[in-house]
Amino acid sequence: MANPLADPVLLIFIAGLFASSYLLADGRKKEGLEGTNRTLDGSLAFATTGLLGSAWTWVIYNDMVKNPLGGEFCATEGIVQCGSVIGDPRYNNLFGLSWGALGMAAFTALLFVILCIRMDPLAKWSEQYTNYAWWLGLAGVPFLFILIGIEIFVVQHICPFCTIAHLALIGYLISVWMLRERREISAWY
Repeated sequence: MANPLADPVLLIFIAGLFASSYLLADGRKKEGLEGTNRTLDGSLAFATTGLLGSAWTWVIYNDMVKNPLGGEFCATEGIVQCGSVIGDPRYNNLFGLSWGALGMAAFTALLFVILCIRMDPLAKWSEQYTNYAWWLGLAGVPFLFILIGIEIFVVQHICPFCTIAHLALIGYLISVWMLRERREISAWY
């Protein structure tokens, strides 16, 4: 694909980020349990977008391994491209796993915790799970900085699908911060 910004898959992921943001903003306007549920829906949407974005980078990585001269799922030329970022095993590797595979595992864990809360937001343990969601999300921040640093300073290319996963993590953290804030001001239900 010559222009990564015209990629229909990327546009779907961008739409996912906008939909997640809408749910989050809508939750902020609502009071009580309705607002909490809408904020949880935003968290779920961010985690799902991050999971799917990570899965797509894993697909691209596997395609690039089979076809190192350029895969069919991403651009390999220009500043905004994923070929040199995802396709290089020197940088797309942590303990022998690609960042996409690690991202899938991380977003699955985030999705699980938020889904547990969403299934029963009034349960006694939901407050503790909200804290788990926060700390699990924060655990991804150092990796976010490492990956952005590799993209900007080492490879000097920006991977749009990696950026989707990065923005999904940031959106997830904002949404969980908002959930924790709802708990603190007694606006959970």
